[in-house]
Amino acid sequence: MGSVKNAFTDQGSFGGALNNAAENLLNSAVGGLSPLNNFGRYFTGSRAIIKLNSKLFGFAFGVTFNIKTMQDEINTIDDWIPYELAPKRILVNGTLSMFHIPGKTPTRELIQANALSFLFHKYITIEITDQTTNQKIFKTNRAVITNRSQTIQAGEISTITLEWKALGWIDDITPAWPKGFDAEDTPNLGNDELGLSFGLDQIGFA
Repeated sequence: MGSVKNAFTDQGSFGGALNNAAENLLNSAVGGLSPLNNFGRYFTGSRAIIKLNSKLFGFAFGVTFNIKTMQDEINTIDDWIPYELAPKRILVNGTLSMFHIPGKTPTRELIQANALSFLFHKYITIEITDQTTNQKIFKTNRAVITNRSQTIQAGEISTITLEWKALGWIDDITPAWPKGFDAEDTPNLGNDELGLSFGLDQIGFA
């Protein structure tokens, strides 16, 4: 007599079926976002640790950062396509959103300058880390707060949004000079001739 196969007997037990279903869910795209999956493939805000000046900023609930690697077009006469794209400027900026806790304002925490320390305020550090893997997501050692806006409404939690600018950054790749960056100029500036085997995510500093 042939054995009856179903979702339970194939797994050996009802518990085995549930474990297999849970594993499949965690390995799916949806499971990759789940906070239950400690090693999810996709980074989520619930895994982020935000530190300012090496101090955990627990009442910060959101952060954005923009990294612009600007390039200028080098144009020549009678050519409708730029001859070259030349590096121009790197701009790093972003925002930081937090709840307002009386007695822990940005100026009280020495994050933003006040009216008298504006000319002398030191750079601050901003660091975002994945608490699951301890991998660095973003860090800069030279940032300043350029704008602060606050929302206060009856019956609502007051929130503060800080805008900041920074000089340089580090992410999950340790910055390093590209191989052959100081080589002498050659007639053909191809990547192979100069050994420029690197990606934009490897260029950074703090």
